[in-house]
This record gives sequence, C-alpha cells and structure tokens, in this order.
Amino acid sequence: MTRNLTDEEVLAAVSLQDEARDESGPELIILDKPLEWKGEQFTELHLREPLTAQVLFASKVMGKRATVVTVRDAQLDLVARIARWPAAAIGLLPVSVQDRAILYVTEFEANARRPMDETPDRTPELRLTFDPAIEAVGRSHVEMTLREPVGVQRRRYEVTCERGTPEAALQAEINLVGDVSEWSMAAVLKMPISKFARAADYLTGFFIPGPRTGPTSRQS
Repeated sequence: MTRNLTDEEVLAAVSLQDEARDESGPELIILDKPLEWKGEQFTELHLREPLTAQVLFASKVMGKRATVVTVRDAQLDLVARIARWPAAAIGLLPVSVQDRAILYVTEFEANARRPMDETPDRTPELRLTFDPAIEAVGRSHVEMTLREPVGVQRRRYEVTCERGTPEAALQAEINLVGDVSEWSMAAVLKMPISKFARAADYLTGFFIPGPRTGPTSRQS
C-alpha cells in the first residue's frame, strides 16, 4: 500500500538535523551589492549539500510536470531552503548568482546519478556508510545495506510513479530505499542527496536499465 508523505512528516524528519547544522556552510557566495527585501538586508548565501527531504519539497514546486520554467522554480526553491532565505529574496538575485547557486546545490545529485550509457550495478549487495551518523527515531544510522528488491517492493514503486509527477518519481524512490533498507522514513529523508541517489540508482537498476534522474537535478 502506498502512502504519500505529508509536509508535516517531512518537516518533522529534518527539523532536528536542521537545528544542528553549522550555519557557515561549505559554499559561500558573497553578493557584490547587498540585497534589500522587506526591510531586511541580505549579503551572502551559505550553501551545502541538500538532504533528500529538501529535494522532495522542492520537487513539489514543479506540480504535474517538469518544464523549463517549473524546473528552474524548483531549483531556486531548493537554494532558498538551503540558504534559509525567503523565496522572494532569491528571486531578486542576479541571474548569474542564481545559476552559480543552482549548480552547486544540484551537482551533488547529478554527479551521483548513473550516467546514461553506464551498465547498472547488479552486485548482490551494496553498503553505504554515513559519517556523521544519521539520527532518526531514537537510532543512529551508520550503515545502509541494500540488495535486489522483491516484487512487492517494485510494485509499490511503480504504483507511486503512476501519479506521473516529478514529486511522485522521487517519492517512489524514497519508498523503495526505505522498504529495502528497512530504515525509517525519517532516516531516509535525512540522507544526503548524493548517498540517496546512489542507493536509488542501485535498486532501480535491477528493473530499469536507464539512469534514474531526480526531479531537481536537471539543469535549466
């Protein structure tokens, strides 16, 4: 049985991890000219690798289908979530700054996804390690063990995909990773997007020959 994740569930999954984050971030973009919005001044963007939940939220912005406009809207939404800027303020940035920020936050997934011409990895088992550990539901998750999905897990994936939206495509992968790894949904949502993309590509590689591309990894 498929189940849609509510916004409240996703927010609850990442709230504690967000609070613990180092606000400096590994990527700093300093604006040439401060940006003013509603009496507040913005001078720099602090960016880091997105969590799976943040990419899922951003995918909602695309609605029923991905277009040049909706994909860029989703990418900018992801930048806003990571930088913790108001979305309206992100919209006022020079396009060159927007493009630099988009490239940074989306490359984590894009670089982790399987290339179009690469044969899927169908080894009997894939293990992913996490340092620092992912804390969720009172547990520390240090290692994820994956293997070939079974029929009911594939069916759940395909039923979710049939909704035909970019959000559904990503949620189907989230369900599949959670089902096979037996991790809680909260823990899967807290995965760095690069590790999640690798896990999802490995699992879908058993029944989908081509690459699996996340909804916000497509560049505009």
